[in-house]
Amino acid sequence: MQPADVANSIDDNGMQNREIKFPASLEVTEQRIDLSAFSKRQKDFYLNLFSEMADVYKARNKCRVVIGIAGPTGAGKSVVAVLLKEMAKQAGLPFVLESITIDAYHYPNSYLNTHFSGGEPLKKAKGRFDTYNVKELAKDIKAFALGGTVFFPTYSRKLHDPVKNSIVASAKETLLIVEGLWLLYDKAGWEKVGGLLDYAIFIDSDKERTREAVLKRHITGGRTLEEAAKYYEDVDGRNHDLVLTTKPRANKIIPAYYAVE
Repeated sequence: MQPADVANSIDDNGMQNREIKFPASLEVTEQRIDLSAFSKRQKDFYLNLFSEMADVYKARNKCRVVIGIAGPTGAGKSVVAVLLKEMAKQAGLPFVLESITIDAYHYPNSYLNTHFSGGEPLKKAKGRFDTYNVKELAKDIKAFALGGTVFFPTYSRKLHDPVKNSIVASAKETLLIVEGLWLLYDKAGWEKVGGLLDYAIFIDSDKERTREAVLKRHITGGRTLEEAAKYYEDVDGRNHDLVLTTKPRANKIIPAYYAVE
């Protein structure tokens, strides 16, 4: 399917007849992600996914819809969420598409450094399911679903901390994309978050591929290769294994964005 055909195929959802051009790069959590090497097959895959998400919004027949994107660290959840938002800007949607990340609901480092689990500060396990303010996340998603104006936080990879009140969701008709590892986890309060999702996507990925992506991210964030490798073994690798057990709860499973071929 050609990019122009995608816009035509979703006119039934009330979109204007516009051609959607696949971006060459994206700004994702303060990092520039190069998409210029994507093949036609990869581009068409995500253009079709965008069309499907518009269909999901229409099928729910309500003003506020929440779609979750789950999967292991490094699988491309943030990239897909931002990519869908970029496509929405071009498509002439009859509703707003907004995206948030659960990373924005990490407890701040000041909290993680002073609260412990198993005798270790939570900071050493940052990214694990118990290092997030799950109650706050569930509260905000519920307020959004009920139609209220919600001030969502973002996460700064420069500060390595959440930044409050960074995204304002106020439009009556809005599709909210929420991305994060633990959206389909059924313990420690995450089951309440999962219950607020109207639809869930799981991005599947080979562990070795995600390891390379995660190590690169940690090094970009200031860790040495040795520090990044140790953190992966202690935290990210273990998270990967647990997150994969949540895959059966997704409505749709897709391959990682770099592995569509």
